[in-house]
Amino acid sequence: MKTRLPRILISFLTLLFVFVSPLFSSRADEFEYMKKEIEKNHKNFFNTVSKEECEKEYRRLSVSIDDISYTDYYFTLSSFLALSNDSHTSLEASDIYSYFLYFPLQLNYVGEKVYVVSGSKEYKDYMGKEVSYINGVSIEDIEEKASVVVPHDNSVYLRLWLNNQLNNTSFLSFIKVADNDRAPVTLSFFDGDSVSLSPVFSSEINREDLVSAFSSYSPYVYQGYYRTIEIRDDVLLISYNTCSDNPSYPIKDFASDLKKSLSKKKYSTIIVDLRYNGGGNSAVLGPVIKVFKKEKCSKYALIGENTFSSAILNAVSLKDDAGFILVGTPTGGSINHYGELKSFTLPETGWEVYYSSKFFKLSRNYNGSIIPDVYIEKDAYSYFSGIDKEVEYCLGNDL
Repeated sequence: MKTRLPRILISFLTLLFVFVSPLFSSRADEFEYMKKEIEKNHKNFFNTVSKEECEKEYRRLSVSIDDISYTDYYFTLSSFLALSNDSHTSLEASDIYSYFLYFPLQLNYVGEKVYVVSGSKEYKDYMGKEVSYINGVSIEDIEEKASVVVPHDNSVYLRLWLNNQLNNTSFLSFIKVADNDRAPVTLSFFDGDSVSLSPVFSSEINREDLVSAFSSYSPYVYQGYYRTIEIRDDVLLISYNTCSDNPSYPIKDFASDLKKSLSKKKYSTIIVDLRYNGGGNSAVLGPVIKVFKKEKCSKYALIGENTFSSAILNAVSLKDDAGFILVGTPTGGSINHYGELKSFTLPETGWEVYYSSKFFKLSRNYNGSIIPDVYIEKDAYSYFSGIDKEVEYCLGNDL
């Protein structure tokens, strides 16, 4: 027994080390692990860059990787994933948001321009103002810097991602716009005004202290799965926000009810709103599209930056199969795209890496973002006043 116990203990410690050693690996080891896994498992990681270019970028990003901040490490790994040119490939880290710092104004794109949309009430005078520069760097240059950090396959998606990051000083520091994530940031506005803002953690922001640039919101926007509503006696609006079945109101019942309604009353205009549909199963809308094919009236489908994946295929089906006119702005998703996500977990941080396992060639006639037949230019006045320009166009109203 005296000689056996140490051997058992040694064996146990050896096994323990084997199983837990990934938790104590270096960031360099974890980065190498991610690189090998994503290159091996992604459907075509090298679809726009060569293996040699990826290797060169990997070596560049690996320099001093064990010495950088936690947030810089996150954006470093994301920068490598950006080589995929694939919006569906991403790095998900639920803990990272508690490390990010933000200045207390929310910035969003309205069309191609950036505006202050909300923030702490002490900055209420800046609500609705157009931002030209952040720390002296133009919005256009920030987009260019961000393009190598964010996995994306079109510029619409990149701007959509930036809506949540333009006030993130951890991100701005990584792309060399801010001196560091804790340093004050200066916003310069189109009207010549400017303001200096100090970053804070999101947990330090008092939600009850926030004000908004919006005086009103569109009355036509719906939050649920799908619905029909008469917005004028002769105009029917169908909101379709997710390509999935509502368990309490299956799409087959929805389509049946819609068919009955259309048989009882003839509308001059039918509008299908896909602007807030992030995708799902494109086949779900099939019964509804079948109903629409027989309708002889003005038919419009609304699309925009939040239209993704299967919702894009639905938009194309409405146009090609049911005679709908596409109205709005280019879609955030691309019709021919990588998808069908799978994932693996990074051993050191526990972060999840999502990657595409298939390529969907859904159309020979379209590529990239779906461009509307009627482009509706977004403007700040309408946006902040709740004027829904896409619906107003379909109603025949001049703005």
